[in-house]
Amino acid sequence: HVPSGTVTFNQRWAAMLGYTLDQVESHIRTWEALTHPEDLPQVMKVLGAHLAGETDSYEAEHRLRHLSGEWIWVLDKGRVIERDGQGKPLRVCGTHLDITARKRMEEEREKLEFQNRQLQKSESLGRMAGAIAHHFNNKLQAVMMSLDLAREGLPNNTAAGESLAVAMQSACQAAEVSSSMLTYLGQTQCKLGPLDLSKTCLKSLSLLRAAMPQTVALKTELPSPGPVVSADANQVHQLLTNLLTNAWEAGDTARNTIRLTLCTVSAADIPVAHRRPTEFQPGSAPYACLEVADTGRGIADQDIEKLFDPFFTTKFTGRGMGLSVVLGIVRTLHGAITVQSQPGQGSVFRVFLPLTEESIPLQWEPVIQAPKTIGSGMVLLVEDEAVVRKVVALGLKRLGYTVMEAADGVEAVALFRQYRADIRCVLTDLTMPHMDGWETMAAIRQLAPGLPVILASGYSEAQVFASNLPAVPQAFLRKPYELRKLGEVLARVMAE
Repeated sequence: HVPSGTVTFNQRWAAMLGYTLDQVESHIRTWEALTHPEDLPQVMKVLGAHLAGETDSYEAEHRLRHLSGEWIWVLDKGRVIERDGQGKPLRVCGTHLDITARKRMEEEREKLEFQNRQLQKSESLGRMAGAIAHHFNNKLQAVMMSLDLAREGLPNNTAAGESLAVAMQSACQAAEVSSSMLTYLGQTQCKLGPLDLSKTCLKSLSLLRAAMPQTVALKTELPSPGPVVSADANQVHQLLTNLLTNAWEAGDTARNTIRLTLCTVSAADIPVAHRRPTEFQPGSAPYACLEVADTGRGIADQDIEKLFDPFFTTKFTGRGMGLSVVLGIVRTLHGAITVQSQPGQGSVFRVFLPLTEESIPLQWEPVIQAPKTIGSGMVLLVEDEAVVRKVVALGLKRLGYTVMEAADGVEAVALFRQYRADIRCVLTDLTMPHMDGWETMAAIRQLAPGLPVILASGYSEAQVFASNLPAVPQAFLRKPYELRKLGEVLARVMAE
């Protein structure tokens, strides 16, 4: 218990808070009224312990309200200088030191440390995701190509055909896991171009409305024409799908209302709180703001900073990639996403994408001729994984090609020197011992500059072509690829 009584303030104390001395009442309730309500219980506890004789002095950091309404931080220190015969305090002397500047520096340092931790985590996840993509996709390559070969000529209405179709579908879904991780890290490559964001969202909504539960009411406010951004339509669809799915899953058994709105804001209007990616700095141009708001359960404070971490979920195990993918797409499009939420009061997700001054080209439907998938001639296959090499060689033969196999780049160059006249194309893996795909391509092109080369890798195309390269292959195949895709790419590069 802290006794009440007269408190004498001096002019410097009053001036620190923007008052004159005659504006502050000489009573402890003045100090209590000016102390931040969140800080008062702890400060009173520290002061009370000292007044009770439990400590030699008291010291606490807390906030006081300035005349302007702002809160300043003070270091509150003091001690009892006189007690009566029973030890009851009679006089206390103390000081308040303005430490606002120091506290702001500490807050800024904590913010920078948090951003640094997030960047380090992203770099670590990037290395891990790249390794997963390479090894995981290499194994899936053998699985999917084997399934392709086994399915060929087998009717789907047989038990074996149905089982193989299910297995292929599961293998494709497994490949999407590593793809989602790379999307989260912004390591996917897509063709960006000017898009009317309203029109692009409307095209997606026709399918999304059909998938929504009947308990969800979707209200939209999409201007026409909409803001124009540089993006990829498929990625916008993926972004919108994940945001709306997250919104309708945030509801309970009662009716949930989702509001989808689109507007244009200035860079200064983009909030800093709960903004990702942490390294985002808005440019000078205006931004499109795509907002998805729900009336669901809301998000606890301790969970907001984890929302975009891969596989973090408050639902059930196995979920948690939707918002991670959204962040990756936003990162790829040089934008940002913010979250505003409180438990029981729903959530608001806002995606900010920079506007572009590019004009939207006239749309036309080109006539696409089906590529020839049955070929002829010899393909030099360079692959260090024996299982993958064996199954891809079988696939090439099924497509009509003859195959010469090499376990690494050194062997490939030696075989090419011997059979140069017969080899019409080289299909080489990227990561191999002794001589990688780049070195193998360079060595073969010295011998035959015009020979088509296809580079294959479990890494994403963005990772493979991230550096400035002196030469590039005629085509790139992301593992795992299907037999049909292999046939299309071979037919194209050998016809050029």
